[in-house]
This record gives sequence, C-alpha cells and structure tokens, in this order.
Amino acid sequence: MTDLQHVENRHGLTALFPEEARRYLAHTADGRPLRDIAREAGCHPSTILRQVRKLETLRDDPLIDRVLGACTSEPGDPDKNFTGIDAVVDAMRNLAQSRAMLLYREGVSQAAIVKTVGEGDTIVLGAIDLNVAAVLVLRNWIAAEGGTALKRYRITEDGRSVLPKLVAAQDARASRPNGDLLRVFSVVETDRRSRDRSQSSGPGCESPLTALARRRGIDGKPFLPPEFVSAGDRLQEDFAIAGFAASDLLDWDQPEALQPLYDTAVNMTDSRRREAVERTLDAIKELGPGLSEVVVRCCCLREGLEMTEKRLGWSARSGKIVLRIALQRLTLFYARAQVRECMMIGLAASHASDQSDAVSKERRPKRQ
Repeated sequence: MTDLQHVENRHGLTALFPEEARRYLAHTADGRPLRDIAREAGCHPSTILRQVRKLETLRDDPLIDRVLGACTSEPGDPDKNFTGIDAVVDAMRNLAQSRAMLLYREGVSQAAIVKTVGEGDTIVLGAIDLNVAAVLVLRNWIAAEGGTALKRYRITEDGRSVLPKLVAAQDARASRPNGDLLRVFSVVETDRRSRDRSQSSGPGCESPLTALARRRGIDGKPFLPPEFVSAGDRLQEDFAIAGFAASDLLDWDQPEALQPLYDTAVNMTDSRRREAVERTLDAIKELGPGLSEVVVRCCCLREGLEMTEKRLGWSARSGKIVLRIALQRLTLFYARAQVRECMMIGLAASHASDQSDAVSKERRPKRQ
C-alpha cells in the first residue's frame, strides 16, 4: 500500500477508501501528476490513468459524485477513521440480512438501510454517513440495483465474503487501540487473484437457491417453497456473521468434531457473533454430516450445484434433490427452535406473573 498520507487524512473516512480512490483524489483534488503517483505506487503511469478513468466513470453514481466532490485538502480528524470501522461493520451486518438494502436520495445528508418484511412492509435498520456508504460502494461491497430519484444498493458476494474479515478487523482494533488504522483495515482487502472461481460472485451472479426457487415442479409449484429459501438465507446470514472459514464446517463425521468450535464461541466477547456461531453449529449438527455439507456449500459458500456434485462424487442433477431435502429439514429445525423460544418467553412471563401475585398477597392486609 503506497504512502499517500496527505490523502489518507484528507476528510473523515477517506483512509478507508480503496487504494485506487485515494490515488484518484491525489490526482484530481491535490493536482499531483500521474507520473509522481505512479512512481510512489511502484507501477506504470498508464495503470494510474486507468484507475482515474474508472473512478470518473463511477462518479456517474450521484452518491459517489457527492462524496468524492466534497473531498478537499483540509486535514481530517483521525479519530473519525476508527469510528468509521465500527460504522462500516454495523452497516455490513445490517445489509447482510435477507431482503435488506441501502437507499440514497440526492440532497440528503445520510443514507438509510431498510429491510422488507411481510407483504411489502419496510422497517428501518439504521442510517449511515454518506462517507461510509461511499466506502462500501467503492470497495464493491454493495452495488447499485436500480432507481432514479431514489437509488437502491444491495450487498454483493464480495461484501458477504468480506464480512467475517471485517468483524475480525474490528476485534483486532479493539485489542490494539493504538494500532495503525490502515494496517488493521487492510486485512479486509479482497484478493481477486486467489478467489475460488467455483463460487458464484459479482452482482450479476446468483446463488443456487435463487435459481432453484424460480423452477417449477411437475405440479406447477415452486421447486423450493419460500420457507425453504428463507431457511437457507438465515443459515447463510449466521454463517457470515459468525466468521467461519470455508473449511470449518466441511468434512466432519462425528458431533465431537464440532466441539472445538463451540468452545471457541464461549470465549467470544461479541455476543451477536457468539450467538450466530452457536445457532449455525446447532443447525449443522441437526442436519448431520451428509446433508450439512451440501447446505454449507450451496447456501453459505455459494458454490454451484454442478461443482458440488463433482466434489462429492454424485451423479448429475442429483444435487438439487439432496439440497431440497436438507432445506426441508433445516426449515423444521428453525420452526422447532422458534417454538422453544416462544415457550421459554411464555414460561418466563408466567414465572414473573406468579412472583408478582405472591408479592401482592404478602402486601395485602390481613382481615381481622
């Protein structure tokens, strides 16, 4: 990473921008020649020129245009950068939820993260600074989905895959409060050269669940009912928040093999991450070694069905049947878990009511 300190401290969260964006600002806002930036970056000037042109194209997006246009040479407050990491992590966690999106209207001072529930009802998950939203767009963790006056953005596959690293970077920064921000945040850079090409990626690709949900059976009904898709999305969301590595939940044959992961969760300080780890492990244990592997590969790792069939040595077109069976069992698991939670809430409320009645009886004056 090049040493563009005069750009890194320029404006609030600019230090969290990708390298290409900071080089663009060094050229356009500071007026530095392309050759100087290339010499400092250790690359050819034509590389910097391509990056500048790419950022100019991205400025067709009103959100990016507003944020980059507001960057000046005035020094920013370094403390805002540390706060920015927390804001980025919180925003990514909200956007990783099923049917969540970021909304931006030109002229407003903040972007909103909303989630669609039920029959089109919308709830607001939070509001974020426009600089935070620009960080997510410039790093391709969210991508524009449509809209004219009201722009919509959804999380990309790059964003979902980087969320566990973001959480790890946040934990690392918490344990090293005086550490270098750029060194901590650089762990979440996406290495496109080492990406597993067997996985669906990019805004134009879709998960196996999305493709199967559009198919119809011989009875004309969807091959995957909505509750099956919701169960797969819920597992994927917990998997991302928990921060599992790709191989953590694969190739296990006994429940005891998952115990070290349970033990790791006990020592986690982040309660949300700890609960996500435990929910994921409970679901995986319920499915068993065979069914859990196909669900993890297709739902959590976004691996294509054909690749999954080859890896597991199955016959062609058998993967979708096994995946449907696994999702059916996963749906039942979540339904039973919800019933248990409701029963526990009911028992707690009943116990509190009994205690209240007992106290009121003690305080009631006795009749002579």
